[in-house]
Amino acid sequence: MMTPLVTIMTPSYNRAHTLPRVFESLKNQTFKDFEWLILDDGSTDETRKVVEDFKKEADFDIRYYYQENQHKFITFFNGINLARGIYFSPLDSDDALLNDSLETLLKTWRSIQKDDNVVFVLSLCEDQNGNLVGDRFSGEPLICSIFDLRYKYKIKGDKWGMGKTEVYKKMKLDLEYLSGKGFIPEGVFQFQFDKLGFHYCINKITRIYFRDKDDELSLANQFYDKKNAFGLAENYKTFLNTYYHKTFTYPKIILRNLGGYLKFAKIDQRPYLQIIRDLDSGFLRFCAAVFYFFF
Repeated sequence: MMTPLVTIMTPSYNRAHTLPRVFESLKNQTFKDFEWLILDDGSTDETRKVVEDFKKEADFDIRYYYQENQHKFITFFNGINLARGIYFSPLDSDDALLNDSLETLLKTWRSIQKDDNVVFVLSLCEDQNGNLVGDRFSGEPLICSIFDLRYKYKIKGDKWGMGKTEVYKKMKLDLEYLSGKGFIPEGVFQFQFDKLGFHYCINKITRIYFRDKDDELSLANQFYDKKNAFGLAENYKTFLNTYYHKTFTYPKIILRNLGGYLKFAKIDQRPYLQIIRDLDSGFLRFCAAVFYFFF
């Protein structure tokens, strides 16, 4: 079996009813040298049967793996370890792609110069009604860090794209430590992109994001729930340990995230000394020691 150029990875939990939408959009891609890697995170519905039916019809490789429920973050990195493609794109189990999405992203990758130090190509999304999700990029291409994308250029809204599998594998993550801790925000790995290179942003729509306003509101309300304290503390910690060198350029942003870290680390009942020592910056360790008692 030939090695595919691209791996599309879909974590799935009880999504037998939405996976056909993903499959149809992959089947219609103008670019065909890809595999679809489905990580079933303990589903109790008909996911396995649905995927077996896909395999009978597909003209691309589909690999299906079942695991006991480990939540999306751990499932995602299980997929990274299984990926065979040079390039890697995560695609949620309820989304879809435009017919030329993969072709667009690969053409962009081929146009990038090596000295641009790019680790990810980022593109736009639209909802199921054809409305742009979030903001366009301020220029094309816009080559920048995730931090600058959000805080310098103030670009908001969901985006989608394609990275290099080898870059994901360079990320320093203790999956054994993170495993079994419930919800882990994606920032715990996404911030690490900025240690490895830049995002190459293009104003082309490639992903269709199916919006459910009631579901979005529910997710927003649950995100900062105390039950997610461990993951939220890890998210804030990763942010601080990635961007502490920006403390005096963006003091409000860094200190606001320090407050979030202290709040959720305390809710997670982490020992005082651990909370302080887990920060890489001496200045932020000092600030944490001072502000600890206000949270």
